[in-house]
Amino acid sequence: MTIKTSEVNDISAIVDLLKLSLGESVVEKTANIWNFKHVDNPFGHSQVLVALENEAFIGVRAFMKWNWQLGNHVWTAYRAVDTATHPDFQGKGIFKRLTLKALDDVQENQETFVFNTPNDKSRPGYLKMGWVIVDALPITIVPTIGYFFQNIFKKMIVNTNKIEDKRLQELCEIHNKVLSENNVIFTPKSASYLRWRFENNPMQKYKVVSSNDFYVAMYVKKRRLFKELRIVEVISTNQNLVENEIRSVIVNYAFQNRCWIMTLANKNLFYFRLHGKFGPKFTFKALTKNDSFINKALNIYNWKYSLGDLELF
Repeated sequence: MTIKTSEVNDISAIVDLLKLSLGESVVEKTANIWNFKHVDNPFGHSQVLVALENEAFIGVRAFMKWNWQLGNHVWTAYRAVDTATHPDFQGKGIFKRLTLKALDDVQENQETFVFNTPNDKSRPGYLKMGWVIVDALPITIVPTIGYFFQNIFKKMIVNTNKIEDKRLQELCEIHNKVLSENNVIFTPKSASYLRWRFENNPMQKYKVVSSNDFYVAMYVKKRRLFKELRIVEVISTNQNLVENEIRSVIVNYAFQNRCWIMTLANKNLFYFRLHGKFGPKFTFKALTKNDSFINKALNIYNWKYSLGDLELF
């Protein structure tokens, strides 16, 4: 077996391997989706390794490049995402070999870290390779019924428009500056990131509502017995000044789509809510000797994330 860094010409074979190993399931597997995630990403191309046996593709491992910032320092990090092993070669340690090689490769030129939110089945394998569980992600759950009377009797008319790139970039810079001064770990936002992540995403249809003062991305998630409105991104010039407008936009959309609950990362936007560690377990693999950063990263409350930063896509 040989391991090599993936090339553009390998994408078709990688997609075929993903289909063979994982099936289509809910998420379609196409070259377009692969390129969206691993080539078009504004943070940069993913680190992708493939394993071959007699020129046949038998394994793939992808680390998606991602940025996190603390203060004025931007970390180039990686999210452990797509992986697959040919059915005839499963149980032979290919996943582990590819993952360990990918770790070696990404730390060659820089101090970095890898993060993900693996499920209960795959988490033990990551822990054996040195990942640690930071904690379950704190999430805010808002019962929509708590805003019924407000939506009926105090419904606010909010002027919205498709925000232009220049103004959106200004919002992002204000957002990034505030978080950099709060001494938290956050994903720095840009207009190109938001367009890529929420407006040009072939994997999920997002509802984006914006004005010159805010940008909100959300989508309706169908549960077995009810519908959930998941708010994945909220960016504004000054949330205290426009939070009534943002809240009204979200609540109106929730009622239009008959969503029973709303979920988001921000615990301060809604008054009637539950906030707790309801999310998946966040895991972290340090590839740096910066003990100060590692200690900070191992406290989940030092991470200032949106659901869009961490949900699997």
